[in-house]
Amino acid sequence: MIKSPCIRVCALNEEHWCVGCGMTVRDLRIWRSVDEEEQRRIVKESRERVRLQDLRDDDLLQDD
Repeated sequence: MIKSPCIRVCALNEEHWCVGCGMTVRDLRIWRSVDEEEQRRIVKESRERVRLQDLRDDDLLQDD
């Protein structure tokens, strides 16, 4: 089993994914029942969501 991207900072944003790890509600529900290939996909997509959110946050801070 692949290590979950969860970092125990659990809060959903308006796009319905966790701001801590980037997992969607669907990802969270299915994590334990999917194979390692699907888990790798979830980890990859989750990291990308968090990276994009960090970029958005940086842009907001620079606008001040």
